[in-house]
Amino acid sequence: MTQSSAPTLWVIQSRYLKSGDDLAAVTPRHREWLDQHYRSGLFLVSGRKMDGTGGVLLAQAESQAQLEEVFRDDPFVLEGCSEYTYTPFTPVKRGRTLTLEGVPLVE
Repeated sequence: MTQSSAPTLWVIQSRYLKSGDDLAAVTPRHREWLDQHYRSGLFLVSGRKMDGTGGVLLAQAESQAQLEEVFRDDPFVLEGCSEYTYTPFTPVKRGRTLTLEGVPLVE
């Protein structure tokens, strides 16, 4: 299996620009937005950072432009609650708990 057949994954990190009640008020709509993109297969896993300063999301996408377009509709972006950075990588191996076509399983 060649490296070029592996998907491009993205580590997306958010930094909260608001906190407390402001963030809590938008969180339900943000989670609905997340669910929509989990269903489409774009998002793989996400959660809040342990230090409470933002979140981390793993996505499978073709380009940063594709992600930036999707994130424009994130309620956290629309309400000025969060900003995002995007880091692409090509996975070269994986463990059993993750299934990614084109990425060799280590057994």
